[in-house]
Amino acid sequence: MHTKSIAKVSIAAVLALTAALAPAWAQSSKISLPAQTSGTEQTLTGTVGDSKCKGQALDRKAVTLLSCTYVCTHSGGRDYVLVTGDAEYVLRGHESDLDKFGGGRATITGRVDGNTILVDSVSSVKKQG
Repeated sequence: MHTKSIAKVSIAAVLALTAALAPAWAQSSKISLPAQTSGTEQTLTGTVGDSKCKGQALDRKAVTLLSCTYVCTHSGGRDYVLVTGDAEYVLRGHESDLDKFGGGRATITGRVDGNTILVDSVSSVKKQG
């Protein structure tokens, strides 16, 4: 009986999150594009987010940056992005690896083409020192 109540609460939480984020999903994405078109492999470090929230802090209780990014990219049709200072890159490929870093910092290696990175690898940020 306890398992059924946990399942009901979990379903209710997902539905509430979906309802809360619906207005954001309906809006179009506005990404500032970096002026880089090298096509060469590069390694960049930044915050992994979705094209709406961009890994930024939320004013919603019980919604983490990880869960927000996951829902927006899997149900909301948003792209993964890497935010590095003033630049934002749309990330293509390795979605299952990016799922682990939503709302957090990661090091991305891939081929940069304009504002898109064709992802070759995703890793944790190495701490200095």
